[in-house]
Amino acid sequence: MQQNTQALFDTDTLNILKPESIKLSREESGFLALEYCGESYSRVSLTRLIPFESTERYISVSFNNAEDEWKEIGVITDLSLLPEEQSLIAREYLAFKYYIPEIIKIHKITDNRMGYLFLEAETTAGEKKIAVNDWWHNFRFLQNGMLAVTDADGNRYSIPDVEKLDKASMKKLQLFI
Repeated sequence: MQQNTQALFDTDTLNILKPESIKLSREESGFLALEYCGESYSRVSLTRLIPFESTERYISVSFNNAEDEWKEIGVITDLSLLPEEQSLIAREYLAFKYYIPEIIKIHKITDNRMGYLFLEAETTAGEKKIAVNDWWHNFRFLQNGMLAVTDADGNRYSIPDVEKLDKASMKKLQLFI
């Protein structure tokens, strides 16, 4: 009996980009443009592959092709390996894309008993009223005591270390974590 040895899927390989060959620039649209090894790409996006553990290492570089599909060009292993101007462009883009205010203090949490929690909190972006749908799935504990919060509109917030919250905030939060 002959076995079928044909692969069902193509296996992706990690294409590590050469830092010295990367030339990023800003487009008016907010995306980046990239020149790399004689090729030019527009509508380029950078994505952190390990966003909570490493903000500057393993950055995926992809572009939106003519078929409106995102295709990965490759991965930058470390932004510090890029020339200074290029690393600055990448850091500014990533800071904008991954803007996540930190929750500093929780003034009030209200549960409407219909699947929503309403947090009145002080954040690094000012006072916020945060509506969280399905808090069971949108309060996520990550490494080192970090709590990631996603609101009903998809905005993200974080508490870098829950244990460092003031006692009053911790008491309010404890019912839900």
